[in-house]
Amino acid sequence: MTPPSRRRPPGPGRPPGRRSFRHTAEEEAAHHRLVRLRVSALFVLLAVSMVGLGARLVSLHVVQASALEEMAERQQLGTLVLDPRRGRLLDRSGRPLAVNVDAPSVFAAPSKIADPDAFAGLVAPVLGMPGGDLAARLPPDRHFVWLARKVAPDVAARLAALQLGEQLGFVTEARRVYPNGSLAAYVVGFAGIDNQGLAGAELAFDATLRGRRGLARVERDAMGRPRFETREVVREPTDGADVVLTIDEVVQHIAERELDRAVAETRAKWGTVLVMDLRTGEMLAMAAAPRFDPNAYRRVEPARWTNPALLRIVEPGSVFKIVLAAAALESGAVDPEEVFVNDGILKVGGHVIKEAHNRKYRRQTLGDIIRNSSNVGAAMVATRLGKERFYQAIRRFGFGEPTGIDLPGEAAGLVPPPAQWLGPGLQTIAFGQGVSATPLQMLAAAAALANDGVLVRPRILRAVRDPEGRAVRVTAPEVVRQVTPPAVARAVMGMMEGVVARGTGTQARIDGYRVAGKTGTAQKPSPTGGYQPDAYLSSFVGIVPSNHPQLAILVMLDEPQGAYFGGAVAAPVFRSVAAPVLWHLRVPPSAAQVLTR
Repeated sequence: MTPPSRRRPPGPGRPPGRRSFRHTAEEEAAHHRLVRLRVSALFVLLAVSMVGLGARLVSLHVVQASALEEMAERQQLGTLVLDPRRGRLLDRSGRPLAVNVDAPSVFAAPSKIADPDAFAGLVAPVLGMPGGDLAARLPPDRHFVWLARKVAPDVAARLAALQLGEQLGFVTEARRVYPNGSLAAYVVGFAGIDNQGLAGAELAFDATLRGRRGLARVERDAMGRPRFETREVVREPTDGADVVLTIDEVVQHIAERELDRAVAETRAKWGTVLVMDLRTGEMLAMAAAPRFDPNAYRRVEPARWTNPALLRIVEPGSVFKIVLAAAALESGAVDPEEVFVNDGILKVGGHVIKEAHNRKYRRQTLGDIIRNSSNVGAAMVATRLGKERFYQAIRRFGFGEPTGIDLPGEAAGLVPPPAQWLGPGLQTIAFGQGVSATPLQMLAAAAALANDGVLVRPRILRAVRDPEGRAVRVTAPEVVRQVTPPAVARAVMGMMEGVVARGTGTQARIDGYRVAGKTGTAQKPSPTGGYQPDAYLSSFVGIVPSNHPQLAILVMLDEPQGAYFGGAVAAPVFRSVAAPVLWHLRVPPSAAQVLTR
């Protein structure tokens, strides 16, 4: 019997058995199929990727090419604004009232500052800033931060001496400077840190003065900072034009000098002096006190920046009687020779109107009423005239609406309609109580009477010159309307001459010149109703020479202490202003004018 054979598992070095070999071949074939499948999938994936990449390349290089080029250019190239030089403000003779000077501005590069507190400790004392405030303005991810704009040269020199390298830098900018300090500050106004007009003529003519900005392209470094040495100008900046004002620097100085003296002597709260060429409407001076320096406008409260000649709304007082006289004569309600009997008291309903100091003028013509500034006489004339005719005359003279002067922020005043003239309203408005006006409106109305009844718009702009000095615009007088017939205007002017010759305005006389004028003493309204017992607004408006009118001058003082009548405190200021101004303008005396006719 043959014993069964034993199968040994293939050991090392032995060939596999038949079944093992077959099994291994199948596995190897499956493995090859898997590899081929994976390779095929990889090729498909690569093919799809190549197609997608090709499509993306086509999109980038064809479809989006221009947009991407612009984006790349924006990232590499930056736009730099080139500021123009602001035009100058000049007086009528070309004297500078506002100019530009180069000034250093200080910036920091926070990304270059390793220790912000130490940096602030060095820089802040020089700039007059708290160290903590300065350090808080230095975020490490910023490359540029303004520290101070347009500093004084000595401040820049002290900062440069710190030798802080790339941490600190300087840029030269144009700074607005007012070489005459506070002279004509309310007219000139001021410009802000970026040379934008903020008040006065700087604001009114800002579009003309500021010019047009230019543009330049600069390359940026990897951090996005502009490389100024690569600057390429795309559009040159256009400097602003010079603006020539009607203001005469000498006349302005005279007006301010005399006003300052009067305010100091009378201890008035504020005052104004206005000088106008009544033939053209050109303002030769607009003085106000107290003043401010536009070089340091932030040192005073904003309320001080406003021009009182345009924005102070006051009751005009007896100056308003010249409007009453014109209305009464034009309407025929009063004959120039008619006599009014005045006992010093006029009763209107339950109200009593009295003369100042309880005077009694007895018998007065209209000229006497104006010359003596009679309140009772004016009330009697107004009663004869009536509400509607008086109201229409008031509006024709320009009250209740802005004069339209080319300066910002002018007020309109307040003239209530006749339906609101209750009780003795008609009679009190006759002597300037119950209506409100600006000083400029009062001046323009008086100037109209001196101009044969023609109301001319006040103006401050005389001409515009381009940077080469060529005149590109010249303004001309603008007639608003005929407010009263010439014959009436001349008649009222004759009454105003009587005021100065032998009436309440004798202290306005000027040797050698004929002067017409009117005094005003207005009791100030009380905030709680009625009028304050001891608060007055004193004024005088005058025309000189009255036989050949050229200048209209208004003086106004608010709450003068001691003497307060307009003839006592405002008329002398008119004289002290008008006399040197006439000499400066070379206006011949009235007698010489009569002889040369």
